[in-house]
Amino acid sequence: MSSWPSSQVHEDHEPLAPSDYKVTPGERWTVTSLKDSSTVYSGIGPVEVLRDGKTA
Repeated sequence: MSSWPSSQVHEDHEPLAPSDYKVTPGERWTVTSLKDSSTVYSGIGPVEVLRDGKTA
């Protein structure tokens, strides 16, 4: 699961296509990988999956 954005914290995971993620808004926004159902991000939003595989 991703942590708060930081220039000192880097997390390795294989980027997927934007269509391979599900973004769920709420009190805590979540981004889920549709490939393996893992939670990629859970935290403040809004969240957007960009073409280059990064979340914002």
